[in-house]
Amino acid sequence: MRKWTAKDYRTMPWKNGGGSTTELAIFPETAGMDHFVWRLSTATVAQDGPFSHFAQIDRSLAILTGAGLVLKTDAGSTAEKNVTLTQESLPHRFSGEDNIFAELVDGTVVDLNLMTRRDVCQHYMQCLSAGEHLINAEDAQQILVFCEKGRAQLIKHTQLEVGDLVLLEEEHEASGIRCHIEAEEGSLL
Repeated sequence: MRKWTAKDYRTMPWKNGGGSTTELAIFPETAGMDHFVWRLSTATVAQDGPFSHFAQIDRSLAILTGAGLVLKTDAGSTAEKNVTLTQESLPHRFSGEDNIFAELVDGTVVDLNLMTRRDVCQHYMQCLSAGEHLINAEDAQQILVFCEKGRAQLIKHTQLEVGDLVLLEEEHEASGIRCHIEAEEGSLL
């Protein structure tokens, strides 16, 4: 298990130069923007604009704060043409090759972005709220748990506070990951 806190994160310009992103974690740790297996980040989106292009990358996006984004995809894409994402929406999955233009619904948003190299691995993003959660990911080699709001406890003694991130890894090859999480009232993981 590995744990990161806000002091471990690094902020950098978007690949397309249109804003900035805060990298929460990247694998492998020495990878750059063109050679990662997976990357988890947040971004503050303060103006309408295009998404960065990432060849061979699958992405999932969730809105953490703000009214939301409308993602508009061009005619050559296989993705939905217009998707509105809000804090209440399920995370939205799309291809890094899609030409997407984002429009703010009503002011600045902060999003959570998970990217994986599709020829190496797959990902699934979900939001967890207050309560007890049992994660039984039989095919998973790694699980990331990010605490956006509140507090949570996992694996008996690991406490998550706002902004903390934990990486869980399978103990033996093909053993999967099983984890118990208790999230306090008002929490968002």
